[in-house]
Amino acid sequence: MKEAEERHQVEIKVYKQKVKHLLYEHQNSISELKGEGVVSNKLMRKEHAELENELCKGMRTLKKNDQEMTKTRNDFERQVREIEAKYETKMQMLRQEQDLRRKTEIHEIEERKNSQINMLMKNHEKAFSDIKNYYNDITLNNLSLINSLKASNTTTISANNQGEKLQLHTYTRTSVHTHMHKNSGL
Repeated sequence: MKEAEERHQVEIKVYKQKVKHLLYEHQNSISELKGEGVVSNKLMRKEHAELENELCKGMRTLKKNDQEMTKTRNDFERQVREIEAKYETKMQMLRQEQDLRRKTEIHEIEERKNSQINMLMKNHEKAFSDIKNYYNDITLNNLSLINSLKASNTTTISANNQGEKLQLHTYTRTSVHTHMHKNSGL
């Protein structure tokens, strides 16, 4: 038992030494880490400062780019407004020209139409006058013919009346003469 106790004591010593050794190594590691941490902290600060400088530089570049883009956009918008104004003016001029051309064409068409209407009215009046004269001539000729026929008829009737009177007169004379001869012969 003593041996077991001694062995146990030896094992405890060995474990204690191992623990001491591990503690020592742990302390060394901590010291190294602390030393490295200081160095690392310095490096981190340096890197942080460099990153901050780069970030500021990048921000300045971005701000400059943003200003340039704003200027470019403003120039572009100004050009667009100028182009729109230019073409709006052109469109108004074209509309005015188109309106003037349309009004001129309408006026010319109306002039041609009025001229055609006047020509048709003159032709109609001439045709109407010609037909009126034709029928007036026919009417006058018919009236002349009627008057001529009436005169001829009157002459014929008058001649017939005179012939009848002459016949009656001749008959009456002949009758009187015959009657006288008959009476004288008695």
